Amino acid sequence: MTKYIHNSGFAMLCLGVVLLLLGYTFGWTDANAFTLSAAALVVLGAALHVYFLKKESKY
Repeated sequence: MTKYIHNSGFAMLCLGVVLLLLGYTFGWTDANAFTLSAAALVVLGAALHVYFLKKESKY
C-alpha cells in the first residue's frame, strides 16, 4: 500500500500534464477553472514527488 502512496505525487504530476495537453488540444483554454486545476495538479504533484523522494533518502 505504501508503494502506491509514494507514487501518488508522480501520478498527480502526470495527470496534470495530460489534462493540460488535452485542454490545449481540444481548445478548452477558455475555462480558467480547468486550466488552473490542471496546473495545480502539476505543482502539487511535483511537490509531493520531491517530498517523498527526500523522505526515502538517508541523507
